[in-house]
Amino acid sequence: MSHDADDYDESEMFHCPHCSGFGHVECHCGGDLCVCENYGEATCHVCGGEGEVTTERYDRYEENQRRNYAAMAAILGKALDE
Repeated sequence: MSHDADDYDESEMFHCPHCSGFGHVECHCGGDLCVCENYGEATCHVCGGEGEVTTERYDRYEENQRRNYAAMAAILGKALDE
């Protein structure tokens, strides 16, 4: 069996930071009482179920997470000041 060089993607891939490379996440609609017919699991929306993402997608996800954490810290800081 020969491997053709065109079969390989040259871009560096990382495990998906959202699903940790599993390709699915908890659907959060009730677990055993799931109403979305996914029975507790849904396809990861970041990697599309592949489990791996490109460098660009990984960096974009991490930047969005940093912004979300900063926003929550600001909200909680204001709430604690009152």
